[in-house]
Amino acid sequence: MAKFINASNGFTLHDLMQEDGLVFEIGDDLENINDEEFPYSPNVPLSNEEALNFLNMDDFDDDDDNPDLDNNSSVAVCGISFEKLKSKMTDIIGNGKVMKLIKQKGVGEPVPYDAQVTVKYIGHFEYRDEPFDSSFTRGGTDTFCLNQGMLIPGLEIAIASMRKHEIAIFIIHPDLAYGKYGCAPRIPPNEEILFVVHLVDYLDSGCIESFKSLSLDEQKLFANVSKRVQAKFNIARDCFKKKKIRQAIREYSRGLEWLEEAALKNQEEEDEAKRLLTRGYNNLAVCYNLENMPRRVCIACNRVPLPNSKTHFNFGRALMKMGEYTRAMEKLQLALKMEPGNTDITKEIKLVNAKRSKYDEMEKQLWRRCFKIENEQKEKSGFEKAAYDMCETFANDSQILRQPLPESLTPDEDKLIRQQAAAFGLTVTTHQRYGREVTYLNKSNY
Repeated sequence: MAKFINASNGFTLHDLMQEDGLVFEIGDDLENINDEEFPYSPNVPLSNEEALNFLNMDDFDDDDDNPDLDNNSSVAVCGISFEKLKSKMTDIIGNGKVMKLIKQKGVGEPVPYDAQVTVKYIGHFEYRDEPFDSSFTRGGTDTFCLNQGMLIPGLEIAIASMRKHEIAIFIIHPDLAYGKYGCAPRIPPNEEILFVVHLVDYLDSGCIESFKSLSLDEQKLFANVSKRVQAKFNIARDCFKKKKIRQAIREYSRGLEWLEEAALKNQEEEDEAKRLLTRGYNNLAVCYNLENMPRRVCIACNRVPLPNSKTHFNFGRALMKMGEYTRAMEKLQLALKMEPGNTDITKEIKLVNAKRSKYDEMEKQLWRRCFKIENEQKEKSGFEKAAYDMCETFANDSQILRQPLPESLTPDEDKLIRQQAAAFGLTVTTHQRYGREVTYLNKSNY
């Protein structure tokens, strides 16, 4: 009997290969799904030059009696018989179901078990002009974790045979692809698939999964935790390189959580734990700053056990975004003291000085134009104009998320500023800070 699956709950390639087929149930809630990745679209042309280079093979010259091939020209994959192509390939599992030809040799060791792989690939059916799938339609590379049902079995086996930077061609039998039913309408039944794969990089994340088989006491041992954490940090770093900042935040946060719970037996382990915590929280602070989350930056920096120049720099940058210019300057000066020749720090110091001077001047304009409600004229008052200018400047300043307002405003002045703020989509909040009440202009994303 066919297996029924609610599409909104997700499914794996293993589900697609059910012997009796698969039936999708789609409810109205599917309309609310917001995919992070761009879906594949057959309407997107493969104009990327690299994709074309993958598809244009120049080393499949066959015998003179082969009418399909021209010995003096480049041959496209889609114009080659799979059977003739297999004569040039190697059987990597011994039953002819995954055939391989290396186009560019890789370096290092083969991909380890359960690794996270980053690949560029194109998938073709025999004698079809267009690929049925391509990473190039989604930006060039895709990242998968092996042995987690994210890929068809044949492609998992294929990638596991590769080395970093290797480019290879694979032909995969339907038994290790989409089976006798295929996946309509894109994948026909009983169809062999040709993949051209470029293994860009991989991360050995196998220790993260193998960690689960340990006892609770063994999971707490720092020797086991540190390996798991470093693998998690490597995944986070890879996400950061791909500009997937939110995902990097999740990966760093999870690794730090494991590290905070580790049992430390001696000073050596405590020192190593502090080093890893420093690295993790510093990188987490960088990510939070990129996502305009200054309060979380401050929390991360406060948790760094061995503060360094990077810690103080990110702390200062976050405080500037919060309108805490004096404290921001203190942190940046500490960073500069630790790393005197760093031009990024000096630029940030200049930026903080410029912001502080600009908003100090605007605050002075407000004070100069304070007014009494009984003297208000029909035309815009001087105070109102100064409040308008401050709100407009702040709303258009992409580097600041919060700005303190002058203290001791009268109720009428406070009301007027709130009105001007609302016109620019800003909010006004009051907090107890440093033993006194401080009122701030805030942006909606603060």
